[in-house]
Amino acid sequence: MQKNQKLMIIGVIIGAIVIAVLSFLVFRPTGGSETDTADQAPVRRRISEPVNVIDVAERPYIRLIPKADGRNLTISVEEVKKPASSMEYELEYQAGSTTQGEFKNVDLSTLPAQIDAFFGSCSAGGACTYHTDILGGSLLGRFMATDDEPYAVKQDWRYFDNSARESQVASKDAKFQLESSSLATQRYIVVYNTPGFPGSLEESGRLLSDIYSLAGSSALTGTGELSIRTNEPTAEGETLTILGYDGTEWVPFDTTTDERTATAEVDLVEAYLVVAQ
Repeated sequence: MQKNQKLMIIGVIIGAIVIAVLSFLVFRPTGGSETDTADQAPVRRRISEPVNVIDVAERPYIRLIPKADGRNLTISVEEVKKPASSMEYELEYQAGSTTQGEFKNVDLSTLPAQIDAFFGSCSAGGACTYHTDILGGSLLGRFMATDDEPYAVKQDWRYFDNSARESQVASKDAKFQLESSSLATQRYIVVYNTPGFPGSLEESGRLLSDIYSLAGSSALTGTGELSIRTNEPTAEGETLTILGYDGTEWVPFDTTTDERTATAEVDLVEAYLVVAQ
């Protein structure tokens, strides 16, 4: 009798285990987890295509302009040759020994499209901490093209806190060197390897250098001596010419050449490059 009772108990336990296993197999979710519900916040799509792939002639012309307060930088998308509805940007910069950054979107329905990047951070309560000793960094722009083929560009920029009233600036790649007494009047200066150029260069010559944007915290005036090193040598019979963009057109300057370095006395304008003619 006791043996039969033990067998019955064992049978009940085994039956319960079988029922539990079958219930799990039949009623378990087919995929995902408890957080995979209809009201879950969507994951933001990130553009991940390589940078600087499209031809330079198709890249956007962007300026970085320092504000007089020393705490903000205006990102100005001036011209977009390959149509795009918006730009998602990542501004990275060196503040002393630390790396900081900002991530935002810019609507490109009207050009120029401008947004101010803040050198610092603010709490929910409104208290702000300002970053100091800004040295420069890089700007990555991801463009949502209207033909559904996103593209991305990334270039370096250099920031000058000109409290010492220096008269010389240079690009981060050191290929752009400018000396002018007028620079001493600028409190803040940015030299930026802007990804593209404004307007057209079809009748100006073959582009041989990066495009360099120059901006101060006040209006640029005066002249200076500029040297730009090209990215490649000239072909036989070609000569180098520095062009400056004054906001309306490209202006050529009388240029001398030392191997791959072009030098000219230039007006202080918003952008420069070197062409071979």
